[in-house]
Formats: sequence, structure tokens, C-alpha cells
Amino acid sequence: MSELTLLETKHPDKSARRRFDGLLGIDAQKQRLLEDLVLMLAPEEFEKWRERHHPRGLPFADAGAASSRLLLLSGEVGCGKTALASSVATPLADRLERRVLVLETPSDIRGWGRVGEISARLTDAFTQAKARAREFDAALLIIDEADDLATSRAQMQAHHEDRAGLNVLLKQLDLLAREKVPLVTLLITNRASALDPAVLRRAASHLKFARPDADARAELFKAMLHKAHASERDIADLVDASTRADVPFSYSDLTERLGRLALRRAWSADRPFSASVVRETLEGLEPSPLVGDGSD
Repeated sequence: MSELTLLETKHPDKSARRRFDGLLGIDAQKQRLLEDLVLMLAPEEFEKWRERHHPRGLPFADAGAASSRLLLLSGEVGCGKTALASSVATPLADRLERRVLVLETPSDIRGWGRVGEISARLTDAFTQAKARAREFDAALLIIDEADDLATSRAQMQAHHEDRAGLNVLLKQLDLLAREKVPLVTLLITNRASALDPAVLRRAASHLKFARPDADARAELFKAMLHKAHASERDIADLVDASTRADVPFSYSDLTERLGRLALRRAWSADRPFSASVVRETLEGLEPSPLVGDGSD
């Protein structure tokens, strides 16, 4: 079987900070993910809070303290899940005043269909991640498109190899919860309803992402047109123009596709980048198709 290689990035990192700060309209998810990671990787912060406010003890905190090292990010494609997971380590490193290593599994994590390959590669991924985490102050293991590895066993099409791979994933998550390794696993999926209930139960937190509503789109357009002299009326018009009753625009539709095309339109016509250019470009843009199962 071919060797498994995890993609590594070290944090803090200036480009990651720019990506994190550039994720607009998902402030609640950004804050919650950062807090979840701090509680998992720096439990002493929680202990200081408990000693300060409950010096006589707090039984509920003892019983409810999460030992899980799994976080689940789910929702529609193009809504910032992967971008947030890969960039959050820099503000986390700043908050903890520690180095943070991010490890990402490759797109071919499943392998090529050989017997026992999924199980072996998953075991290898966690073994490598834990070894590297011990060399660092804290580490994150990102597994994208997690529904490829954690499909519910109740689904009839689940192959024996898939079931075996899921069992290994559950075993590795359980081991990670018991071991004193500064590593947290982030599972990312567009289809949370396809995941096995045992995976969902093991998640200490489930962050859900959706396509941007009117308020989030206004924030996106304000950032896009920063210093371009756009009025509140301009922003409101763009929010109205970007409203779709059936299939809404995703974050990436607006920040990447629309922004790039509008810049090109302005350049091609030798016009300043403005709300009117964005509005004209928006009229010819269709939202990307829905991919998530709508359960989020």
C-alpha cells in the first residue's frame, strides 16, 4: 500500500490570519470553534474559571466535562467550513501563546479499494498525527469530506470495507479521547445526515454552516466595496439583487466568483470598481447548485 502523507502547516501564519479575518458573515462559528479548541487544548483555562467562581466545587462540571477530542463542521458547500478549519489555528496559537500544527488528510485517504486499505490508512493518519502533536504544543487533524469515511452503517450500500473503516475511525477517536495528546480532530462534511450516529455522538460540538442571509450578504458587500465609496443604498440594492428564493448564493459565489468577475469587468471597461459594476456582474451570475442534504 502506498505511503500516506499528511499536509502540514505551522501556525501562527500571516496568510492564515488574512484568510481567517476575511471570512465574513460567520462570526458566530468562528468564535465558537475557537472557544471549543481552547477548552480542549487548554483545559487549565476552564479550571481557573471554576476555581474563581465555584471554589467549593461544581459537580455538574465534573460530570459534564467533555473528554471528546472531536469537532464536527457541517453544512452547504462554499460556506466557509474548510477555510475556517484550516485558518483557525493562527488565532488559536495567539490565544494560547503556543505553536499549533495543522495536519490535513489527503484527498485519497480512502486508498484504491484494496482489502483493508481504508482501515490501514486511517490508522496511519492518526498515528502520524499523534506523533507530530507530541512534538508540538498543540495540533489539529482535519478530515474533509468526512461522509466518505463515516457513512452510516444503516445504509444498505455500505460495503464491508466502509464498515471496517468506520469502526477504525471510531476506535481512533475513542483512543484520542483517552490519551494525553494535544490533538483535536475536525471532521468536515456537506451531509451530516449521512454520518453514522456513533460519530455524531462522539462530537463534543457540531458547528453548522448555511448560505449567507441578507445581513451576512450586506457584510460581504461592504467588505468587497471598502473604500469604493458605496452608500448604504448601494449595499441594500446589492442585497436585494442577490436574493434568490430557490437556490441562494454561497459565500464563495459572492466572495470569489462574483468578486473576481466584477474586477475583470471593471478592468476590461477601464472603469472604477464600484457598486454598479458589482450589480451588473451579479445580474449574469447563477448560484452554485446545492450539495448539502438540507439537514443542517
